[in-house]
Amino acid sequence: MKKFLYKIKQDFLAIAKKPPYSKNHDQKVDYDKYWEKRRRGDKPVLSSWQKQRADIILSMIKPKSKILDIGCGDGAVLDYLQKKADTQGLGVDISDKMFVVAKKAGQQVMKMDLNDFDNIAKLPQVDYILALEIMEHMANPEEFILNIKSKASKGMIISFPNTGYYVHRFRLLKGYFPVQWRHHPGEHLRFWTFKDAQLWTKQLGCQVDKILVYQGLPILNKILPNLFGQGILMKISWPKAQD
Repeated sequence: MKKFLYKIKQDFLAIAKKPPYSKNHDQKVDYDKYWEKRRRGDKPVLSSWQKQRADIILSMIKPKSKILDIGCGDGAVLDYLQKKADTQGLGVDISDKMFVVAKKAGQQVMKMDLNDFDNIAKLPQVDYILALEIMEHMANPEEFILNIKSKASKGMIISFPNTGYYVHRFRLLKGYFPVQWRHHPGEHLRFWTFKDAQLWTKQLGCQVDKILVYQGLPILNKILPNLFGQGILMKISWPKAQD
């Protein structure tokens, strides 16, 4: 109950939050500054969100799998999966600062801008691709999925915020846009609800193997996931003929 009440309090603070739409904002998204705001120190650290998400991912993959983590950040998720399931991982990110942190921690990483889809050809074949909290940063995630899906033999695990979460709905009722960005309002370009995510992936020709929500309001997020789940996590795959 204490956890539930604490979450309610934090959510209602978020409903009233006024983000700094300042004229002094950077003119473009800087992902080094984005990660500086998310992370402190020079070692990979799992946030509570990342740990809950990673624990669910462990139930979706087989031990000793080859993993490609797109937008790996400091490599904390790869490190966790490696320790828990003996996976082999390669991380891809565009941030110089996080590239250094992940590499120092012993993770195999590549610096790459995946908004340039020509770079996908340079990636290795793996069992699973992780694309956690990156789809919302892309202008064309549909093209990204269709270009990269051939690199994963067993499927792709993706996550993004649930724009149907009740906090965002209340903000809209108050006349404000849902706030999902951290450093710059241009970070998030695309938005999904729980129901939209299912329709979207099916229209892409993907098979939805599993979809669920995590974080948000405990208990209620199991009863009404579209309304009370804060994050969406899905495992998708392709028709057998494409494996």
